Amino acid sequence: MSLLFRTGLLTGMILCLSANALLAADDKTDEEAGDDLPVYAGEEIVVTESKEKVATIGSVASKIPVPLSETPASVSVVNRGLIEHQSGVVLGDALRNVSGVNVQTVFGVTDFFVIRGFDSLSSGLVLTDGASEPEATFYNLYNLDRVEVLKGPGAFLYGGNPLSGSVNLNRKQPVFKRMFQARGAYGPFGNVRGSVDAGWGDPARGAAVRFNGLRQVSDNYRDDKSSGIWALNPAVTLRNEKTTATANFEYVTSEYKSDSGLPVAGGQLAAVPRTRSYQSPFDVSDQEIFRVRMDVQTRLSPRVTLRNKLYFTDFSWISNGTLFNGVYPNAAGSQDLVRTLLLLDDRQKVLGNQSELVFSFSTGRARHTLLAGLELMRWQDSFTLDVAVLPNIDLFVPVETATLPYFVVPGQSRAADATSGVVAPFVVDRIVFSDFFQAFAGVRFDRIRYDDPVTSTSRAFNELSPMAGVALNPAEDLTLYASAGKAFAPPSSLVAGPRDVESATQFEAGAKKYLVDNRLHASLAVFDLRKYDIGIPDETGVTKQDGDQRSRGMELEVMARPGGGCHVFLTYAYSNAELTRFTEMLAVPTPTGMQFRHLDRSGNRPAFSPRHILNVWSALGFDSGIELGMGARYVGSQFIAEDNQYSIGGVLTLDASASYTYGHATVRLNARNLTDREYETRGFGATSVIPAPPFGLYAAIQVDL
Repeated sequence: MSLLFRTGLLTGMILCLSANALLAADDKTDEEAGDDLPVYAGEEIVVTESKEKVATIGSVASKIPVPLSETPASVSVVNRGLIEHQSGVVLGDALRNVSGVNVQTVFGVTDFFVIRGFDSLSSGLVLTDGASEPEATFYNLYNLDRVEVLKGPGAFLYGGNPLSGSVNLNRKQPVFKRMFQARGAYGPFGNVRGSVDAGWGDPARGAAVRFNGLRQVSDNYRDDKSSGIWALNPAVTLRNEKTTATANFEYVTSEYKSDSGLPVAGGQLAAVPRTRSYQSPFDVSDQEIFRVRMDVQTRLSPRVTLRNKLYFTDFSWISNGTLFNGVYPNAAGSQDLVRTLLLLDDRQKVLGNQSELVFSFSTGRARHTLLAGLELMRWQDSFTLDVAVLPNIDLFVPVETATLPYFVVPGQSRAADATSGVVAPFVVDRIVFSDFFQAFAGVRFDRIRYDDPVTSTSRAFNELSPMAGVALNPAEDLTLYASAGKAFAPPSSLVAGPRDVESATQFEAGAKKYLVDNRLHASLAVFDLRKYDIGIPDETGVTKQDGDQRSRGMELEVMARPGGGCHVFLTYAYSNAELTRFTEMLAVPTPTGMQFRHLDRSGNRPAFSPRHILNVWSALGFDSGIELGMGARYVGSQFIAEDNQYSIGGVLTLDASASYTYGHATVRLNARNLTDREYETRGFGATSVIPAPPFGLYAAIQVDL
């Protein structure tokens, strides 16, 4: 790994130093991009849009814009400039640039990622413009300006679930100017994508509108996996000298075919064509999402700002997915794949309001920027989950014989009509004692009421989530920091038996090096993250809260602009994740039938938690309008389930890009998996993995007016 690490960095630096001019489109820093934007509490600038690839300011760790160099936490920001350069499509494409994040999917139909050894469904939180999102979907990047990631507990700001990470999707907002961008892209496997970004604004009238739209269709490289997406996102902003109000609406509808991948048989991946699908003809994943965000911000004085966010999300999901239950010999001398069909009908609604007061003041020589807020939220989740029988299918000569109606397995169905009510005051204080020392402190108190008449469950619990951090500046361009925090997650409705709140604690220390003119941003973090009372499904599918997990590691991020129109991005993470307490129930065949036995899995690694992840990307631009890019990504070996019986081997992949801008038009080519490596990604549980796409060349044209 050390040789690969050094080679990647040196290659990027050599490529950059050979250039002769800065990228004309990227001279604008984050601060300059926000010159005419509102100022909170007379201090920091809110940045809503920038084509700069290197970010300098983030708000996900405090809800107030703070320079990343002064934030005592691991915060990564992926700007729109880098997303466009890499032709990113979904959230996972952006997260590849963040240290310590392993990008996967669920059934090939939703985003799924692992931060510091903990997965996004059980331990992470995705937010859109600071408001919680239901799980789970593909978060498309067509309308995003930047992606911010806070690693570690985030409950002191966002309440339940962000035990290992909070991912905030900052969408494009109306701007007070006329603008238009149209983009079309084509790639292998029938991949066609078109998007539009149009806006109008009149500063004199204080009105601006913006519209983003997306249409995408794909046949996918895997058999029978066609998909389609429509997305519409209009927004309106009105402002006067003191108040800004923005109404943002988004509608997304998608149709996918679920994909469990290829079965694992006898501890090995089945020797069958990588494109083959064993899904039933009933597999489908249809989603509809409707988001509303109403933001009002009023400057009461140069030092006091009042803001309010009213948010609503309506999420519906019909998902029928084939599960693999093992491969066994059949009477014909071949092998049969045993399958079942998971039937999910889910509807989630989230209605909430965040009221926040931001003000700055001084106590002696200490300068404070304080955020005090109250969040009220009502979360409804109504679902039915059934398991149906599917006929076995021959592994080598598959012939589909499944027909309607479904035969639902008795005793395996689950349902809920749950409502969670949350009342949560919170406060965060940034205290600057001097140019050399500052501190952060935050705490949130969640009072949660949970009711589910379907399961006759009613409970209430209170959780206090603190966070504290300090930052020292022994030199103008160097920051040393340390922080600690605690977070919680409400118990899953899938847990069998008593349900307790899951909890996590983290201790982190690090250093950040920032050179003048944003030529170099480097950060190093070491952490110890622990989670308790984890709900983990065993081989029988029963989920119980009998697990604890620990993750220790280090992360390095380097973003450099050495000159000559070059950017270099390098991230590396080492993570030692371990299930410190986990007992699994196994079904063992005996002469008298099946018996259930408990097996202690303590000491095993969590699923999809590789020890090493390295990502390198270099971009080189010329005055002629040509821009080149080259990247490498290494992901170490990883187990696909907590039993640690089957692992995906480590893989190194290479990507490249080239673009040419002439006038208002840009033509771009992106080559992915240049060496056509065969590797696998997440399937489902211990029974399957999904083959990753082979080499593909994607072309796009963009017009900006």
